[in-house]
Amino acid sequence: MNICMMLKIYLRILLITWRVYGFGSVFLTWLLFEPMFRFFTALTLGLDHLFFRRFRTVEVKRPIFIIGHPRSGTTFLHHLLSQGDTAAPFQTWHLLFPALTARLLMRPVVKLLVKLGKTEVMPESTGHHMALDQTEEEEMLFLHNYDTNFINIGMLSFDERAYPELQYHDRQPTAERMRPMRFLDGCFKRHLLDSGRSQIIAQTHFSTFRLKTMLEFYPDAKFIFVMRNPHQVVPSFLSLLHNSMAFRWGVEPVSLEHMQRYNEHRFQGMVDLYRYFYDLDCGGELPGERVLILPYDLLRHDLEAAFARIVDFTGFQVSESQQRAVAERSKRQQAYQRRHQVMDLAAFGLTRQRISDEFAFVFERYGLEDRWEE
Repeated sequence: MNICMMLKIYLRILLITWRVYGFGSVFLTWLLFEPMFRFFTALTLGLDHLFFRRFRTVEVKRPIFIIGHPRSGTTFLHHLLSQGDTAAPFQTWHLLFPALTARLLMRPVVKLLVKLGKTEVMPESTGHHMALDQTEEEEMLFLHNYDTNFINIGMLSFDERAYPELQYHDRQPTAERMRPMRFLDGCFKRHLLDSGRSQIIAQTHFSTFRLKTMLEFYPDAKFIFVMRNPHQVVPSFLSLLHNSMAFRWGVEPVSLEHMQRYNEHRFQGMVDLYRYFYDLDCGGELPGERVLILPYDLLRHDLEAAFARIVDFTGFQVSESQQRAVAERSKRQQAYQRRHQVMDLAAFGLTRQRISDEFAFVFERYGLEDRWEE
């Protein structure tokens, strides 16, 4: 994303933060800390070309991208595949500091925090545990250039439909489409050099909106779209967002009007993501040899069969230890119980019937049952 658009989005974030939270810690974080952090990232990325020039010769070969809507099992699958001997997963602190120069400076701090047990970024009670030394989703890398829907989901009243540059990346001019891909590729190259590994397996669910661009940029990449029933995804994802906002910023100052508008924007964004993938699929724009649609129910109820399908599709090299881990996890899978609370749809101003209506195209196309399940 170009500098002018980034500035426009940043100013919009400041305005929204002021309207929702007023003058306080949330606003000051965005006003003061955010620009300093972005400057530090840009500076250290630039310094990499001076101190770590070798990263530019690294090749990103046969990357695997896990896409689909959040709360569809993408994180579970990402963690599972990242256990391989060749995989180079990003930990949260790697995503915060993609530059090798920054990592050189911050690694002692991170090691100290790990030693002290002070690594938690977000507790499991929110629905998504996050820690500095834990594998996390590579979609977060696009936060550094404000080119991901992560910007939208964290901001009350921010409607991405008014900013198509943040959502429909594939529909932007070629130069605008390729700029963030070059940035991502640079991050991947740096990380491969830093980790000494050879395989990128990335969780980039919101980049479903840039799928055509990614297919073009990485002609040897494989993509796995995890297809989960929207009746399960909608309340789970909205609950995660509410829990995360309550933990990070607090929701007490937020008016009912702002919250209702936020819920509606988020719901429409969910429909948009499913719809975009559906349109590409129906339009014959998803080559079967490169894009696998993996049913969530298969991942949930027959993990070994799902894993075998993925290995066959990707040609992924599986170690003996990883095979054992899959077999052991498969045995425990049926007894899994979530550790976070999923809120009732009424809390978001939604009904099961509306989900059925808005996602009818998904149920029909992919053979999903149009009914609610716990």
